[in-house]
Amino acid sequence: MAPRDLVAGARARALSLVRTQQPFVLWGAEPMNGGNYLYLWATAWARHRDTGERWLVRHKPKMDPWLQEFPALRDLTVGESDVSWRQKRTVEWGQQAGRDFRFKDLRDFARELMLASKTFGRRMAARPHEAVVVNVRRGDYYTDEKLKAVFGFDIAGYVHAALHRIPAERRDRVVVVSDDPDWCATNLDFLGRGRSVSFMPTPHDMFEDLAQLAVARDLILANSTFSYWGGYLASARSARERPRTVFAPLHFNRLYSDGESPLLLPEWTAIPDDEFSTPDRLHREA
Repeated sequence: MAPRDLVAGARARALSLVRTQQPFVLWGAEPMNGGNYLYLWATAWARHRDTGERWLVRHKPKMDPWLQEFPALRDLTVGESDVSWRQKRTVEWGQQAGRDFRFKDLRDFARELMLASKTFGRRMAARPHEAVVVNVRRGDYYTDEKLKAVFGFDIAGYVHAALHRIPAERRDRVVVVSDDPDWCATNLDFLGRGRSVSFMPTPHDMFEDLAQLAVARDLILANSTFSYWGGYLASARSARERPRTVFAPLHFNRLYSDGESPLLLPEWTAIPDDEFSTPDRLHREA
Protein backbone atom coordinates (compact mmCIF):
# COMPACT_ATOMS: atom_id res chain seq x y z
CA MET A 1 0.00 0.00 0.00
CA ALA A 2 1.31 3.46 -0.89
CA PRO A 3 2.32 5.77 1.99
CA ARG A 4 -0.41 8.20 0.92
CA ASP A 5 -3.02 5.45 1.28
CA LEU A 6 -1.70 4.52 4.71
CA VAL A 7 -1.99 8.11 5.86
CA ALA A 8 -5.52 8.42 4.47
CA GLY A 9 -6.55 5.17 6.17
CA ALA A 10 -5.11 6.30 9.50
CA ARG A 11 -6.91 9.63 9.21
CA ALA A 12 -10.22 7.94 8.45
CA ARG A 13 -9.84 5.65 11.47
CA ALA A 14 -9.01 8.59 13.72
CA LEU A 15 -12.00 10.57 12.52
CA SER A 16 -14.29 7.60 13.10
CA LEU A 17 -13.39 7.73 16.79
CA VAL A 18 -14.53 11.33 17.20
CA ARG A 19 -17.36 11.48 14.67
CA THR A 20 -20.05 10.18 16.98
CA GLN A 21 -22.58 13.00 16.86
CA GLN A 22 -26.05 12.32 15.49
CA PRO A 23 -27.69 12.66 13.09
CA PHE A 24 -25.32 10.54 11.05
CA VAL A 25 -25.11 11.41 7.37
CA LEU A 26 -25.35 9.25 4.27
CA TRP A 27 -22.95 11.08 1.97
CA GLY A 28 -24.03 9.14 -1.10
CA ALA A 29 -21.91 7.97 -4.00
CA GLU A 30 -21.46 8.97 -7.63
CA PRO A 31 -23.06 8.91 -10.10
CA MET A 32 -26.57 8.89 -8.66
CA ASN A 33 -30.04 9.79 -9.92
CA GLY A 34 -33.61 9.71 -8.61
CA GLY A 35 -34.06 6.01 -7.89
CA ASN A 36 -30.63 5.88 -6.21
CA TYR A 37 -31.48 8.84 -3.99
CA LEU A 38 -34.72 7.18 -2.93
CA TYR A 39 -32.75 4.20 -1.66
CA LEU A 40 -30.58 6.54 0.42
CA TRP A 41 -33.64 8.22 1.92
CA ALA A 42 -35.25 4.85 2.57
CA THR A 43 -32.06 3.61 4.24
CA ALA A 44 -31.88 6.66 6.51
CA TRP A 45 -35.55 6.26 7.44
CA ALA A 46 -35.27 2.50 8.02
CA ARG A 47 -32.15 2.78 10.18
CA HIS A 48 -33.84 5.31 12.41
CA ARG A 49 -36.90 3.11 12.77
CA ASP A 50 -34.82 0.00 13.41
CA THR A 51 -32.06 1.33 15.70
CA GLY A 52 -33.25 4.69 16.97
CA GLU A 53 -30.15 6.30 15.46
CA ARG A 54 -31.02 9.32 13.37
CA TRP A 55 -29.65 9.38 9.83
CA LEU A 56 -29.92 12.07 7.15
CA VAL A 57 -28.93 12.22 3.47
CA ARG A 58 -26.59 14.88 2.13
CA HIS A 59 -28.40 17.20 -0.23
CA LYS A 60 -27.44 17.29 -3.90
CA PRO A 61 -29.01 19.67 -6.44
CA LYS A 62 -30.47 16.81 -8.51
CA MET A 63 -32.60 15.91 -5.50
CA ASP A 64 -34.61 19.13 -5.68
CA PRO A 65 -37.43 17.90 -7.98
CA TRP A 66 -37.89 14.88 -5.71
CA LEU A 67 -38.02 17.04 -2.60
CA GLN A 68 -40.65 19.22 -4.24
CA GLU A 69 -42.76 16.25 -5.35
CA PHE A 70 -42.42 14.38 -2.04
CA PRO A 71 -42.10 17.02 0.71
CA ALA A 72 -41.75 14.45 3.51
CA LEU A 73 -38.26 13.65 2.19
CA ARG A 74 -37.07 17.09 3.28
CA ASP A 75 -36.94 15.95 6.90
CA LEU A 76 -34.42 13.29 5.85
CA THR A 77 -32.15 15.71 3.97
CA VAL A 78 -29.35 17.97 5.17
CA GLY A 79 -27.25 20.59 3.39
CA GLU A 80 -23.54 19.86 3.29
CA SER A 81 -22.74 23.18 4.97
CA ASP A 82 -24.96 22.18 7.90
CA VAL A 83 -23.03 18.98 8.65
CA SER A 84 -20.75 19.27 11.68
CA TRP A 85 -17.24 17.83 11.50
CA ARG A 86 -18.23 15.62 14.45
CA GLN A 87 -21.10 13.97 12.61
CA LYS A 88 -20.43 10.50 11.25
CA ARG A 89 -20.79 10.30 7.48
CA THR A 90 -20.66 7.29 5.15
CA VAL A 91 -20.23 6.92 1.40
CA GLU A 92 -22.63 4.19 0.29
CA TRP A 93 -25.41 3.35 -2.14
CA GLY A 94 -28.01 2.15 0.38
CA GLN A 95 -29.12 -0.71 -1.86
CA GLN A 96 -28.41 -3.79 0.24
CA ALA A 97 -31.68 -5.47 1.21
CA GLY A 98 -31.33 -7.10 4.61
CA ARG A 99 -28.59 -4.70 5.68
CA ASP A 100 -29.78 -1.20 4.80
CA PHE A 101 -33.49 -2.00 5.00
CA ARG A 102 -36.00 -4.82 4.99
CA PHE A 103 -38.53 -5.23 2.22
CA LYS A 104 -41.24 -4.15 4.65
CA ASP A 105 -39.32 -0.91 5.11
CA LEU A 106 -39.52 -0.20 1.38
CA ARG A 107 -43.28 -0.69 1.32
CA ASP A 108 -43.82 1.38 4.46
CA PHE A 109 -41.48 4.15 3.27
CA ALA A 110 -43.29 4.31 -0.07
CA ARG A 111 -46.68 4.41 1.65
CA GLU A 112 -45.91 6.84 4.47
CA LEU A 113 -43.55 9.31 2.80
CA MET A 114 -44.27 9.11 -0.93
CA LEU A 115 -47.90 8.13 -1.42
CA ALA A 116 -48.78 10.77 1.19
CA SER A 117 -47.79 13.49 -1.29
CA LYS A 118 -50.91 15.36 -2.42
CA THR A 119 -49.27 16.40 -5.68
CA PHE A 120 -48.31 12.86 -6.53
CA GLY A 121 -51.75 11.64 -5.48
CA ARG A 122 -53.34 13.96 -8.04
CA ARG A 123 -51.00 12.61 -10.72
CA MET A 124 -52.00 9.05 -9.87
CA ALA A 125 -55.70 9.88 -9.97
CA ALA A 126 -55.32 11.28 -13.50
CA ARG A 127 -53.57 8.24 -14.98
CA PRO A 128 -55.36 5.24 -16.57
CA HIS A 129 -55.87 2.57 -13.91
CA GLU A 130 -57.22 -0.54 -15.63
CA ALA A 131 -54.24 -1.35 -17.83
CA VAL A 132 -51.16 -3.47 -18.19
CA VAL A 133 -48.28 -1.03 -17.74
CA VAL A 134 -44.98 -1.88 -19.40
CA ASN A 135 -41.86 0.04 -18.38
CA VAL A 136 -38.91 -0.08 -20.77
CA ARG A 137 -35.57 1.49 -19.84
CA ARG A 138 -33.31 2.29 -22.77
CA GLY A 139 -31.27 5.51 -22.81
CA ASP A 140 -27.62 5.24 -21.83
CA TYR A 141 -28.10 1.57 -20.94
CA TYR A 142 -27.90 0.98 -24.69
CA THR A 143 -26.15 4.04 -26.18
CA ASP A 144 -23.12 3.69 -23.89
CA GLU A 145 -21.27 0.48 -24.74
CA LYS A 146 -19.84 0.11 -21.24
CA LEU A 147 -23.26 0.43 -19.63
CA LYS A 148 -24.80 -1.84 -22.24
CA ALA A 149 -22.32 -4.56 -21.28
CA VAL A 150 -23.47 -4.23 -17.67
CA PHE A 151 -27.22 -3.58 -17.95
CA GLY A 152 -28.25 -4.67 -21.44
CA PHE A 153 -30.48 -7.71 -22.00
CA ASP A 154 -33.20 -9.01 -24.31
CA ILE A 155 -35.96 -6.52 -23.58
CA ALA A 156 -38.35 -7.76 -26.26
CA GLY A 157 -38.05 -11.38 -25.14
CA TYR A 158 -38.60 -10.44 -21.51
CA VAL A 159 -41.66 -8.24 -22.17
CA HIS A 160 -43.15 -10.96 -24.35
CA ALA A 161 -42.65 -13.60 -21.64
CA ALA A 162 -44.12 -11.37 -18.93
CA LEU A 163 -47.12 -10.29 -21.02
CA HIS A 164 -48.09 -13.89 -21.73
CA ARG A 165 -48.17 -14.70 -18.03
CA ILE A 166 -51.06 -12.25 -17.65
CA PRO A 167 -54.51 -13.75 -18.35
CA ALA A 168 -55.74 -12.86 -21.84
CA GLU A 169 -58.86 -11.10 -20.55
CA ARG A 170 -56.65 -8.61 -18.67
CA ARG A 171 -54.47 -7.71 -21.68
CA ASP A 172 -56.95 -5.58 -23.62
CA ARG A 173 -55.20 -2.31 -22.78
CA VAL A 174 -51.44 -1.69 -22.55
CA VAL A 175 -49.69 1.53 -21.57
CA VAL A 176 -45.99 1.77 -22.37
CA VAL A 177 -43.78 3.97 -20.19
CA SER A 178 -40.37 4.42 -21.80
CA ASP A 179 -37.59 6.88 -22.48
CA ASP A 180 -37.51 5.51 -26.05
CA PRO A 181 -41.08 5.07 -27.33
CA ASP A 182 -39.95 4.88 -30.95
CA TRP A 183 -37.79 1.85 -30.19
CA CYS A 184 -40.70 0.26 -28.34
CA ALA A 185 -43.13 0.86 -31.22
CA THR A 186 -40.74 -0.88 -33.60
CA ASN A 187 -39.40 -3.69 -31.44
CA LEU A 188 -42.43 -4.43 -29.25
CA ASP A 189 -44.98 -4.43 -32.07
CA PHE A 190 -46.47 -7.64 -30.68
CA LEU A 191 -48.02 -5.53 -27.90
CA GLY A 192 -50.54 -4.16 -30.38
CA ARG A 193 -51.83 -7.47 -31.69
CA GLY A 194 -55.46 -7.58 -30.69
CA ARG A 195 -55.23 -4.92 -28.00
CA SER A 196 -55.11 -1.16 -27.44
CA VAL A 197 -51.62 0.26 -26.90
CA SER A 198 -50.77 3.80 -25.84
CA PHE A 199 -47.54 5.55 -24.94
CA MET A 200 -46.90 8.14 -22.27
CA PRO A 201 -46.80 11.57 -23.95
CA THR A 202 -43.52 13.31 -24.69
CA PRO A 203 -41.65 15.26 -23.52
CA HIS A 204 -41.59 12.98 -20.51
CA ASP A 205 -42.32 14.05 -16.97
CA MET A 206 -40.64 11.53 -14.69
CA PHE A 207 -43.29 11.89 -12.01
CA GLU A 208 -46.11 11.33 -14.49
CA ASP A 209 -44.26 8.18 -15.58
CA LEU A 210 -43.84 7.10 -11.96
CA ALA A 211 -47.53 7.74 -11.26
CA GLN A 212 -48.53 5.55 -14.20
CA LEU A 213 -46.42 2.70 -12.83
CA ALA A 214 -47.91 3.18 -9.37
CA VAL A 215 -51.54 2.75 -10.55
CA ALA A 216 -50.99 -0.26 -12.82
CA ARG A 217 -53.28 -3.25 -12.38
CA ASP A 218 -50.68 -5.52 -13.98
CA LEU A 219 -47.13 -4.22 -14.06
CA ILE A 220 -44.09 -5.21 -16.12
CA LEU A 221 -40.99 -3.54 -14.72
CA ALA A 222 -37.60 -2.75 -16.23
CA ASN A 223 -34.18 -3.46 -14.71
CA SER A 224 -33.77 0.02 -13.26
CA THR A 225 -34.05 1.58 -9.82
CA PHE A 226 -36.63 4.09 -11.11
CA SER A 227 -38.76 1.19 -12.30
CA TYR A 228 -38.36 -0.64 -9.00
CA TRP A 229 -39.65 2.41 -7.15
CA GLY A 230 -42.71 2.46 -9.36
CA GLY A 231 -43.20 -1.13 -8.26
CA TYR A 232 -42.70 -0.32 -4.57
CA LEU A 233 -45.27 2.47 -4.79
CA ALA A 234 -47.73 0.18 -6.55
CA SER A 235 -47.20 -2.61 -4.01
CA ALA A 236 -47.54 -0.17 -1.08
CA ARG A 237 -51.11 0.68 -2.00
CA SER A 238 -54.10 -0.96 -0.34
CA ALA A 239 -54.92 -4.59 -1.11
CA ARG A 240 -57.83 -3.41 -3.26
CA GLU A 241 -55.68 -1.02 -5.30
CA ARG A 242 -52.30 -2.70 -5.68
CA PRO A 243 -51.40 -4.64 -8.86
CA ARG A 244 -52.69 -8.14 -9.39
CA THR A 245 -49.29 -9.09 -10.80
CA VAL A 246 -45.86 -7.46 -10.89
CA PHE A 247 -43.14 -8.89 -13.13
CA ALA A 248 -39.46 -7.95 -13.20
CA PRO A 249 -36.43 -9.33 -15.02
CA LEU A 250 -34.27 -11.35 -12.67
CA HIS A 251 -31.36 -9.60 -14.39
CA PHE A 252 -30.39 -6.22 -12.93
CA ASN A 253 -26.75 -5.75 -13.90
CA ARG A 254 -23.59 -7.81 -14.22
CA LEU A 255 -21.62 -6.14 -11.44
CA TYR A 256 -22.73 -8.33 -8.54
CA SER A 257 -24.97 -11.20 -7.43
CA ASP A 258 -24.33 -13.03 -10.71
CA GLY A 259 -26.36 -10.32 -12.39
CA GLU A 260 -29.50 -11.11 -10.38
CA SER A 261 -31.37 -8.28 -8.72
CA PRO A 262 -31.40 -8.23 -4.89
CA LEU A 263 -34.03 -5.48 -4.86
CA LEU A 264 -37.17 -7.27 -6.04
CA LEU A 265 -40.00 -7.61 -3.54
CA PRO A 266 -40.74 -11.24 -2.66
CA GLU A 267 -44.32 -10.97 -3.91
CA TRP A 268 -43.15 -9.99 -7.40
CA THR A 269 -42.47 -12.58 -10.09
CA ALA A 270 -38.88 -12.57 -11.34
CA ILE A 271 -38.38 -13.82 -14.88
CA PRO A 272 -34.98 -15.40 -15.60
CA ASP A 273 -33.16 -15.01 -18.89
CA ASP A 274 -33.67 -18.61 -19.97
CA GLU A 275 -37.44 -18.09 -20.05
CA PHE A 276 -37.32 -15.33 -22.64
CA SER A 277 -39.03 -16.05 -25.93
CA THR A 278 -36.99 -16.41 -29.09
CA PRO A 279 -37.35 -13.81 -31.88
CA ASP A 280 -39.26 -16.37 -33.98
CA ARG A 281 -41.91 -16.75 -31.29
CA LEU A 282 -42.26 -12.98 -30.98
CA HIS A 283 -43.50 -12.84 -34.54
CA ARG A 284 -45.68 -15.96 -34.37
CA GLU A 285 -47.54 -15.21 -31.14
CA ALA A 286 -49.91 -12.37 -30.31
